[in-house]
Order: sequence, then structure tokens, then C-alpha cells
Amino acid sequence: MSERIKIVFCIPSLVQGGAERQMLQLIGRLPARFEPVLVLFEDKVYYKDELPAGQPKHILGTKTMTYAAFKQLVAILREERPVMFHSYLNNANFWGRLAALRAKVPVIISSVRARMMEPQYLAFERQLAGASTLVIANSVGIRDELVNLGKVNPDRVRVVHNFLDLERWRPPTADERRTARTKLGVGERTRVIVIPARISVQKHQAGVLLALDRMIARGQIPPDTIVVMPGRKGTGWIDRLVERLAQRPRLRTLVTMNGAESDMRSLYWAADLMVLFSLWEGLPNVALEASACGLPSLVSHAANLDRIIEPGVTGWEARTFDPRALATTLAEAIATPPDALRAMGLLGRARVAAMFSPERVLDETLAVYDSLLETRPCVA
Repeated sequence: MSERIKIVFCIPSLVQGGAERQMLQLIGRLPARFEPVLVLFEDKVYYKDELPAGQPKHILGTKTMTYAAFKQLVAILREERPVMFHSYLNNANFWGRLAALRAKVPVIISSVRARMMEPQYLAFERQLAGASTLVIANSVGIRDELVNLGKVNPDRVRVVHNFLDLERWRPPTADERRTARTKLGVGERTRVIVIPARISVQKHQAGVLLALDRMIARGQIPPDTIVVMPGRKGTGWIDRLVERLAQRPRLRTLVTMNGAESDMRSLYWAADLMVLFSLWEGLPNVALEASACGLPSLVSHAANLDRIIEPGVTGWEARTFDPRALATTLAEAIATPPDALRAMGLLGRARVAAMFSPERVLDETLAVYDSLLETRPCVA
């Protein structure tokens, strides 16, 4: 058997988060010809059950990068002598690439998983991306931001989408849907709209609530409708504004803000429509998950740059930052008969299963790895 290809994966920690889980899913699916080595900045591991045996191999023991920790990371890379270095998240992308360049790792990759990169990182992204091998973005929106704002060479950026767990995120049986709706406390004929997102300017719950208020005033919301808004709350001005809007007289009996939700699948199963009206997005996992569960979605254009939703076929798309457009489109969605909604949901499931299946995403990632290894062979 030929020598295995060693890849050092680097991430700040393994706290609960999308990037952390995506990285572990990739490591767990790598063919035997690869030898993954995991380096963490901090010893924080939420996904213990998904960790490969013997990982993480190295822990720097720091949250904030120090000179000593940077020297330690360089020393680890020189000791491991990987053919490839692959980092995730801004902090690890910045310091990890610097360390990999210092250690002369042949292939250096960073993964950018979110829009609106912090200014202190964006200011150096062009130089770091140019000195490294490749930046992997998980969405078209992130790629465009790196190219247009970060001035990164387009040839240095590749889009590879997220893994989607199609076994977990699946349509419910009739019994499972009844159970989910009973748990939510709604009857068979109640229309359930779910708006899942942390309370923030980005997710624009304020705009959604204004649109709903306008629709109620026009008689466009049937009385047997509820809106469920699960999402982590903070203490900032946007949280106070959203809560104040939700308590408007016309909205207080319609909208329920139930905070962080640990069982999103049950909510998708109980719902008839998912709404995500973000002002900007990378690759919105809630749109993937809802579609995989057979739930049609209404999304803003900004949340649909990767064409998760096919407007008019698997859901609806509304102009970004336009509550009037949202109200018009939402009225159309609410008026859609239940059988038509279910048919759209099944088409949505088929669409994301084809676009984001684990097999396809793994094949795309391995194709990137192999193409880079061919042009940047391991050096002695």
C-alpha cells in the first residue's frame, strides 16, 4: 500500500456549530488513502461522538493566538510534515495559513463558511489567499464577497457546498406529522409558518413582522394561522425591537417567539411553510434542512444565491429588504392549497437531495484535493 496522504485540519474548537460539524463529517468520510490529523486551538469538544479515534491529535491550549502558540503550531506542522493543510473559520484561517506558509506545507487550503468577514481578517485575505493554494467557500454569496470585497483572485476560490444529512432531515410519516403538531399544540387544519433563525439584523425578523402586520390589516392572514419563530435571543437593541414588534396588538396572538430550539426537525414536520427573509446569507442550513424534510420555503433573494429553492416549483423567492414584496409573496404562499404545498415540498426534497447529497459533496471535495495534489506534489 502506498504512503497515505497526510492532511492537517485546523479549527479553533469543536463547539456546537455548522462549520465544526461539517469538518468532522468530511474527516469521517475521507477514503483510507488520506491520513487526517486534527489540531484545535482550544480543548472544547461538543461533537465527541463524531470524533475519529485518536483525535484531536494536537491542542494548542489557547483561545487568543499568542506568539508562543503560533510557534507551537509551526512546530506541529514541521513535525507532522503534511502534504496538505486545511483550516476552518476566520481565526484558524488567518493564523493557520501563516503557520503553514512558515512550515512550507505544499498545499494550503482555507474554508470560509460565512458572509461579512471581520475587517481585521478581510484586510489581509487577498494577500493570504494569494500566498496559499485555494479558498473553499460553501456558497456563491461567500465567493462573490471574497472576490468583490476582499479582492481575492477568482481563480483562488472554489465553491463546494455543505454535506446534507438526508437520513436525519427527511419528510415525516403521517403519524410523525401528527405527533409533531400535537407537541406544538395545533390542530390538523391550522396553518403553521416557521421562521427559524437567531434574532439578528441579518435574519431580518423585523421586516417579516412588519409584513405580517400589514397582511393582517388587509385580511390576508387566515384566522387559523400561527407563526413560530425559534431562534437564539440576545440582549441587544435588535432583540428588543423584534420582541416589541411581536407584541403589537395585531401580532401578539399570531406570533410565538420560543427561543433556542433543540428539535428543529419536529418543527419542520409540524409546519406548512418555512420563511427565511435574510438580508445576506452564506449557505442557509435551515433552507436545506426544511427542503430535505419536504417543507416548501419562502426565502429572500439573498438567501437563495445557491438556488436551494426553485421559485414557483419548490417554494417562493421575494426581493431582499422589501417587506411589501414579502407580504405579496407570503399571501400567495398561504393561499396555496395543502396538497399543492405537499407536492412542492416533495419536489424540494428531490432538488436538495441531488444538489447536496453527502456523496456528491465528498466527490467534489476529493476532486479539489486531487487536482491540487497533482499541481503541488509533496516536497521532501
